Amino acid sequence: MERSCLYSIEPIGIGTINVESLSSYISRLADAHCVTVGDIMTHLIAPKIDKKYIKGGNGFYKSSSAINGHGNIADNFIELIAFLTQRRDIEKTTFVNCRELVPFRGLLKSSRHWCPSCFQADLESKQIVYERLSWTLQPFLKCIIHDSTLESVCPFCKSSMYILERKSVPGYCSKCFYWLGNFKESQIMIINDGEDNDSMRTFFSTFINLSFGNDCVSRSISFYLEKNFEGFLTKAAVFFGYPKSTLWGWKEGTNLPPLNALIKITIKSQLSLTDFFNMEKSIITLKNNDCSDRKISSGRVKKDHKKIRNFLKLIIVEKRSYSLSEIANLMECDRKLLTQMYPNECQQIKMNYLDSLEVKKQFKNNTIELTGQHSCLKDVRGLERKGAL
Repeated sequence: MERSCLYSIEPIGIGTINVESLSSYISRLADAHCVTVGDIMTHLIAPKIDKKYIKGGNGFYKSSSAINGHGNIADNFIELIAFLTQRRDIEKTTFVNCRELVPFRGLLKSSRHWCPSCFQADLESKQIVYERLSWTLQPFLKCIIHDSTLESVCPFCKSSMYILERKSVPGYCSKCFYWLGNFKESQIMIINDGEDNDSMRTFFSTFINLSFGNDCVSRSISFYLEKNFEGFLTKAAVFFGYPKSTLWGWKEGTNLPPLNALIKITIKSQLSLTDFFNMEKSIITLKNNDCSDRKISSGRVKKDHKKIRNFLKLIIVEKRSYSLSEIANLMECDRKLLTQMYPNECQQIKMNYLDSLEVKKQFKNNTIELTGQHSCLKDVRGLERKGAL
C-alpha cells in the first residue's frame, strides 16, 4: 500500500474541549466510505498491524477503548490511520500526550458513554454528529458542556456498547440503531467531591493540549510538599486524603497518580493543572485544619452517607439499569459497604438491574425471531420464483 486508501475527513474540535475521539473518527471514516467499521478493521487495519483477533470474535472490540489512550494500541492506530488518510493531527484525538503524566489504569471507560444533549445539538444545528474524547475518560461522569450525567445504556433496547463495534455509527445505538439524542435528561447528581464543571473544563483543556515531561508529577508534588507541609508526608496525606505510602510513591516517581487522583489534588489545592506543573503559585489554601497532625489509619476518606443514600434513591426512582459494582465505581466506594449499609436500596437496585437484563434478553430474542421469519420468507419467495421459472 504505497498511498492512502481512504480519502481524508477532518477530525472535529482539535485543540478544544469538544475534540473528537479517535474511535469516533474511525466510525465516521467508515460511514463516509459507505462501509462498516468491521470492514475497515478486517480489510485495512488487521493486515497492516497483523492482529488476527480483529478479524473474528469480540476480543478486540472489548478492549477498543485503548484506541483513545496512550499505549501501544493507540500508537499503532494513530500511525495507521494517519497513513491511510494522510493526516498529521490524528494523535490529537487521543491521550498520547499524557503518557508521562498518568498511568493507563484508571484513564478510560471500558464502555461507550455519551451526552444526548450534545448529539441533539449537533443534529439540530446541522453539524456533524460525533463523539467527544472527554466522554471516554473514566473520572468524567458528566458532560463538561451540559453538566448532565453521561448515558451508557440505549433507552430503546437497553444495551450497553463497547467503545467501538463492527457497526458503530456516532449518535446511534450499534445494536438496534436507535437515535441516542433527545431523550429524558438524567436527574442523577454524581457525587464528585467538589469538582464543578468550570474546573473540569479547564482541567480537560490543559490535559489534552500540554506536553508533559518526565518526572513532572514527582517534581510538583515535592515542591508543594516542601512549601506547604514542611516536607511532612503525614500532613500532606491527611490534607489530600491518600495514604502516606501512596503519596510517597508519587513523590519519588515510583508510581504515577491515576487521573482521578490528579484531578482531586489540583482541585483540593485550588490550582489549575498549568499552575500545578509550573509551580508558580507556591502557597495553597489549607482549610478546616485539614493538615493537622492527626494520623490516618487506612487512608480512606470518610463517606457522606446522606449523599450516598440520596444517590441510591434517585437510581431506584429512575429505574436505572446499573449493577451494584457500577454504582460502587461511580461513588468510589466498596460494593460491600453499599450492601451492608443500604441493604434495602441495594436489593431494589439489584431487582431493577435483573429486570433490565430480562428486557434486553427479550428484545434480542424478538430480533432473532423476526430475522428468522424474514429469512424464511426470502427462502419461500426464492422457491416460488424457481417454480415459476
